[in-house]
Amino acid sequence: MSWDHPFADLEFSRSDEGSPRTSVPHVPDDPAALRRMFSQYPTGVAAICAHVDGEAHGMVVTSFTVGASFDPPLVLLAAQRSSRTWPLLARAERLGISVLAEANREVVSRLASRTADRFAGVAVARSAEGAVFVQNARLWLDCVLRDQLELGDHELAVLEVRGASSLATAEPLVYHDGRVR
Repeated sequence: MSWDHPFADLEFSRSDEGSPRTSVPHVPDDPAALRRMFSQYPTGVAAICAHVDGEAHGMVVTSFTVGASFDPPLVLLAAQRSSRTWPLLARAERLGISVLAEANREVVSRLASRTADRFAGVAVARSAEGAVFVQNARLWLDCVLRDQLELGDHELAVLEVRGASSLATAEPLVYHDGRVR
């Protein structure tokens, strides 16, 4: 089943009580269709990077949320359980989260590569604790892994923010409709 039911096609009608009523199509069974459906929600693009076992590792996620808690400061990310990179990163003493900016557009495909050197041509800096940060990002968060939970085909990671900096003048990079914009 493909997902091709835009919200604008939903029919709204008044019930006997006067409130609008509609029926929403079932969620698609096909993972690719579900991914297209979820891509309707614009979200930021974050690079999760760390130095582990003597080398830099990194990945890109669009399932990243800030402000899960303010006391203590917590953020969330979801990584596919099939990821080969997340288990390495989860072992790191510190994780560098770089919320990417428009200037980082090319970094996305590099860090998402399954075969190439992910850091070739990517300007990064490393903290003493091993967090790796991408240059020219909009926001940098120095985090520790606080908890993990298996949810469906993903791992939900709760990260505690220990340090932060930002480049507020940088234009954000957004994932929407299956594209980085």
